[in-house]
Amino acid sequence: MLISHKHKFIIIEIPKTGTTSLRKALRTLGVVDVFGKPTVGKLRRERLAFYQHGSIMDANEALKHRGRDLDEYFKFSAVRNPWNRYFSFLTYYKTKLKYYQETKEPLEENQQRQKKYILNLFGGKTDRQILIAIIEKFSHQKKYLININGDVVMDKIGQLENISNDFNVFCESAGIIPTPKLLHENKSDSQFLIKEELYTQELIDMVAKKEKWVIERFNYKYT
Repeated sequence: MLISHKHKFIIIEIPKTGTTSLRKALRTLGVVDVFGKPTVGKLRRERLAFYQHGSIMDANEALKHRGRDLDEYFKFSAVRNPWNRYFSFLTYYKTKLKYYQETKEPLEENQQRQKKYILNLFGGKTDRQILIAIIEKFSHQKKYLININGDVVMDKIGQLENISNDFNVFCESAGIIPTPKLLHENKSDSQFLIKEELYTQELIDMVAKKEKWVIERFNYKYT
């Protein structure tokens, strides 16, 4: 998550929805006070810390712990076509696998943990089996945006497919002028993977059931 106390905004960074681009664009302006840190391992070490892919409930708890009120902040996030999002996880991890297999550079703690996870994920599995494991593992997008009662509490939800325009709307609402230019970052190499060859009807339906909320709200379709 990204937090600005001066401009009173919070950006909830749902994984694989283009948030790396938002981070880099806003970092250059110096308007962000809190850059959420990566989660280390399966469990978070500090329950009330700000994490990169923390939910709005996580943000609320961490802010309350510091005597701040979530309602004072403009809450923004972005979602993505869910079938493409899970496929993007696969291409990302495949790119990282190649990197970890070839690099001679020393790895930081988070990288070491990620390497271990990726090697285990890919060990002896087909690409389709890995995609299934990813769909089963990662949270649906609505989970990042709801409060304790299950209600979506965001002020603006953009879409990766329209992120430049939605980011401009967010910047205007947060008083960030001029709007920084977004560059697509964190691209993964998908040249050896074809989405249509991996998604069976069973997997298409599996994602449709899991991501029912975002599909219905934003009229996403498997394409």
